Amino acid sequence: MKRVWLNNLFVYLGFLVIVILVFIFGLKYQYHLEVEASTTYQPLTSAVFSVLFPISLGLLLGLLRFFELLRKTGEWKINWIKLCIFGLPSLYVSLFPLLFWSGLSISYYDLPLGSILITSGTTAYTISGLIFGFLLFYVIEREIKES
Repeated sequence: MKRVWLNNLFVYLGFLVIVILVFIFGLKYQYHLEVEASTTYQPLTSAVFSVLFPISLGLLLGLLRFFELLRKTGEWKINWIKLCIFGLPSLYVSLFPLLFWSGLSISYYDLPLGSILITSGTTAYTISGLIFGFLLFYVIEREIKES
């Protein structure tokens, strides 16, 4: 029992180190892209990374759940209700900056939550991206098939 506890401790600490390294290098790369965007006046690459980085970090955080599911037996299922209720709104909010930078001639104030999302800064996009990425592994379930 003590050996399993010790193995889990090292697995979780190793995973924590990986998450911290990805976070630090991701923030450094995002800063590099922002500096490049300010010199070249082309912010699209920086905007795309600032949207995809929180989603990928959320995926990384949910990866432990996926490894737990791989050890179980049964049929793979997706919890569509959870995905629709939590996933679609968080995806909408996290992808909103790409809509803004896409150059489409639409009124962002007419979109749902458009005026709030345009003026709110990056906090809403970052949190929504983390939620969406994390949720992608948490909507997957494994159920034992009954005969």
